[in-house]
Amino acid sequence: MATNRVVIYSNGIADFQRCYTVRAASPERISIPVRQDHLADVLASFNVFGEVSLDAPPTFRPTNEREGNLSINANRVVEDLATSLSGARVRIERVSGSVEGTLVGLHEEEEATAGEPVKVKSVIVLTACGLQRCPLREIQTLRFLDEEVQAEIDKSLQRNFQRIKPNSTYVEMTVSTTEEETDAVVQYTLPAAAWKISYRLRLSEDPSSELQGFAVVDNITEEDWTDFTACVVTGDPITFSTDLADSKTPARKHVDLVSEMALGSVDVEAPVMMAAPMEESDEELDRERGSVEYSAMPLGASFKSRTGRSAKVAEAEVQEVGDFCLFESPGAVTIPAKRSAVIPVFTTAIAEAKRVLHYKHEHHGTRPYRSVEFTNESAFSLGRGVCTVYEEGAYSGNCVVPPMKPGEVRLLAHALETGVAVQTERQRLRDKDVSISLVDGACYTSTVHLCSTDYHVRSSREERYELFLDHDFRLSEPEVEAVLLQDGEEGLIAIRDRLSEGVRYSISLPAKAELRLRVSEKRLVKSEVRLVDVSGQSEYAKIGWLIDNIVKTNGPLADDPGVQRCVAKFQEREAIREKIRDLVNQTEQLATRQERLRKNIKSGGQDELTTRWRQELDEAERMIQEIDEVTIPKLREQEKEIEGRFREAIKSLSAEWSAESK
Repeated sequence: MATNRVVIYSNGIADFQRCYTVRAASPERISIPVRQDHLADVLASFNVFGEVSLDAPPTFRPTNEREGNLSINANRVVEDLATSLSGARVRIERVSGSVEGTLVGLHEEEEATAGEPVKVKSVIVLTACGLQRCPLREIQTLRFLDEEVQAEIDKSLQRNFQRIKPNSTYVEMTVSTTEEETDAVVQYTLPAAAWKISYRLRLSEDPSSELQGFAVVDNITEEDWTDFTACVVTGDPITFSTDLADSKTPARKHVDLVSEMALGSVDVEAPVMMAAPMEESDEELDRERGSVEYSAMPLGASFKSRTGRSAKVAEAEVQEVGDFCLFESPGAVTIPAKRSAVIPVFTTAIAEAKRVLHYKHEHHGTRPYRSVEFTNESAFSLGRGVCTVYEEGAYSGNCVVPPMKPGEVRLLAHALETGVAVQTERQRLRDKDVSISLVDGACYTSTVHLCSTDYHVRSSREERYELFLDHDFRLSEPEVEAVLLQDGEEGLIAIRDRLSEGVRYSISLPAKAELRLRVSEKRLVKSEVRLVDVSGQSEYAKIGWLIDNIVKTNGPLADDPGVQRCVAKFQEREAIREKIRDLVNQTEQLATRQERLRKNIKSGGQDELTTRWRQELDEAERMIQEIDEVTIPKLREQEKEIEGRFREAIKSLSAEWSAESK
């Protein structure tokens, strides 16, 4: 017989395979409890396999449909039915006989007793002989004869039951077979709590270290997982929710048979990615640990492990399918609805589990972390999960194992090491020009950006460590050099690993030692400035940039003859421009004087003074004409000529300097 199976993915999807035994002439009714908001997932993935046939299509109640208006109060069932279903055909069985007819309603009357009167309730039924009273205390059975009424009662009872699980519904079907006995397998997927993996990394010198994996599985569905083969899968298949389980009547567009407007032109558009407790915590163990902060005690030096090897557990079968890694439990497990379980999935010996220290300034400014350089030596992929680390049987902290393919190596930091201190000093950034070249009307500059970072490391431990130190780049894509100063001797050390934005160094840190690592960064930046640009149809020279950045800075090419010739031409041109500015100011002054003379002449008479004003006005006009028509145009021509020679001087400028040539 096939077994029930559930495959749970790490992205929160569970694939179910439910098995049912079907016999000939005995159809099997299957009812699958489902949360209403998960119904669409079942409908989208539902399949039935085996030598069986569906007697009718699977049925379900749409998630957005509320059927039935009948409400039954569980405290007064007969009274509710007698009042709510008046007019229905019923059959009542009593000790004195049966009554069949149409239900009229409920009647209440007082009955005299030796004491206080008692109220007696009776169901009234209209029979062929008239109205007949059936006291509630005499009724043995009450049966409704109309199928529609019985269906309404069933719906009401289902709604009452669903108050226990208000979001539940069912997918129901009936299967049959012509075989004497066969298995039917119903497969479907549901959203489920994503399974988590938890690791135990036990570091030991003898015997070898080991890694254990445990899957934490949560059953949040509406059904018990009884005798299921559980599989957990690392991987991310695409999944999304839909409205497949909603009953919808789409809105329709209104169509005008007569258009409001005739057709016009049509424009067609052109085509164009845990803290776990110690395994033992008895008083003797506590005394061995003492009250000292954990990281102040070198684990493995004085702690005596009494835990031994891990208990043997049945391990899961492991299979790689594409990019997925599937762990399948070796036997059936049972996880009730709304419960969780921890399922052992593997135990593997680890030979490459190196204990190191790891320092990164962004993680902790002054202390490294006790870490494990861990290699995935298994034949399968590891998923992301929390890992508890034990050193010689003692709890040594927690870390997170990232997704790892077989053979991949990761550093797992699990505890702060307070016996080693690191001080980081970042020196200021410096810029240095190393070469300047003036050629072909352009200035080419090579500038070196420099910076350095010092790491001062001091250990108070009696043990030797290997320290992995991560240095983050301060410059963009620099050349890097590291010098180690220890015991008065300096030496270059090589890069161990290149990181996305930095490098990693491996340093041997002796017991009770001090050392300094200086990491120097250098980046050469080359820039180009065109001293002669073409703007439209005319050229203009960037002599201002040349003077500001080459001459005024008293740089290495400030006294170059070619540069000085360009500066001389520039000064000659500026002298002409100054003359032109002076002449323009002079014409403005003459124009102002003309305006004043015109006012004087207008208000004066025919005397000698007025005559002199007219002469001065004529002289001012003559001077303005001479400046505008002769002097300034002549200077403009000279400026243009000097500008051309100046531009040619810059184009022919050829000068070089480099730091090596000094």
